[in-house]
Amino acid sequence: MSIGTQELEVIKQEVAEVRSFYDERIKESVQPLREENERIAGQIRSIQERWKAAEKQAILAQHRSPEQAKVPFGKYKGLDLLDLALVRSLLNAQVRQPSGLNPRMLEEWDLALKNAMDSTTSGSGDELVSTQEAAALWMDVNLETMVLSLFSRVDMPTNPFEIPLQLGDVNWYPGAENVSPTATALATSKQTLTAHELVGQVPWSLSLDEDAVIAMAEEVRRSLVRNTAEVIDDLLLNADTTVTNNINADGATISASDAGKGHWLIGFDGLIHQPLVDNPSQANNHGAGVSDDMFNEVRVKLGRYGARPSDLAYITDPNTYIRALSTENFRTLDKLGPNATLLTGQLGAVEGIPVLVSEQMKLADIDGKVTSGSTGTTGRLLLVNRTQWRVGFRRELSIETERDIQKRQNVMVVSMRLAFAERSGNRATATHTAMQYNITGVA
Repeated sequence: MSIGTQELEVIKQEVAEVRSFYDERIKESVQPLREENERIAGQIRSIQERWKAAEKQAILAQHRSPEQAKVPFGKYKGLDLLDLALVRSLLNAQVRQPSGLNPRMLEEWDLALKNAMDSTTSGSGDELVSTQEAAALWMDVNLETMVLSLFSRVDMPTNPFEIPLQLGDVNWYPGAENVSPTATALATSKQTLTAHELVGQVPWSLSLDEDAVIAMAEEVRRSLVRNTAEVIDDLLLNADTTVTNNINADGATISASDAGKGHWLIGFDGLIHQPLVDNPSQANNHGAGVSDDMFNEVRVKLGRYGARPSDLAYITDPNTYIRALSTENFRTLDKLGPNATLLTGQLGAVEGIPVLVSEQMKLADIDGKVTSGSTGTTGRLLLVNRTQWRVGFRRELSIETERDIQKRQNVMVVSMRLAFAERSGNRATATHTAMQYNITGVA
């Protein structure tokens, strides 16, 4: 899976221009203004979006399958199976609650939709959409996420689901002819994944005319994919089951019903919680600006878990990434070339370790936490051994639509069940994840 040469060259040039601008400011001893940082951060987000779009085009070109088929003609022209699934979900909601609706309109809508499905699936559209829509949606979501792609994924047949582990090393001895070797009694353990449900509900106050629904389908899909990817990455980074002085809402008490905050309480703790709370010895109060040493200071905390660059990944916020452009050891995409395609969203590397930029990693206060109701001023840099974490899905994204005849709304309910756990089973002593906080001069 790779980006085409032309797209790669354009993206490399844009990253080079960002770095060139920043280098010039540093050489002139002029600290970029907040407005300039925000503009550069916007450019970085744009580059990441174009990178993901190019990756998706490469996937579609190499692996054509039924879910990528599009309607060739008629009012549904250009829609694929996922778009049709969204429209069908709305239609089914009207059919279940037909009060006040024109039966002829529903019949015409149903017939046109079936014809569109058949045109994409050789006469078996209705059945195929029901089995392929989740796969098509999930491909879109995976291409949008930054953090999810770092970790091994487990499809959970049960909840909870236990993954057997074998811990410890084999002992080796000199061999002798006709002498049985000494066996090593390996310690065994297990990693338990417990899935927790995440639910979102969106009311649609719109015309029930079929053409209006078609016009909305693309925007609904785009918003659904973007929001799903954002909340998954947000949870993997920031989840914290603590209701008072949560690492994302320090100084406040939050509840599961708080908009924009309740999802952090899902039922597991995320990556940032591990070094900041569970094993604070893995967190370092940097108390200085971005530097080359900053990366090694956090890497050394991983000990043996930090030995192999291929197992590691840095995750940082956009502001800290921008400041890191001035360090000598930080290599951006313009220098990495095709090797930068290892991970979605990777824009650089330090000593062979990829650096990912996530908007879900927010600026924090000097203690590494985000104070409720205020904007942070210091950066954070997370280093994680990717082999030591597992993401589990008991249920991928599920979409259901109901019609509320009293409010004359279509209510779309989106849900999934996911789990996240570290491998050792003892977060208080785990050393596979570390973080620099209180990185100054980035706001």
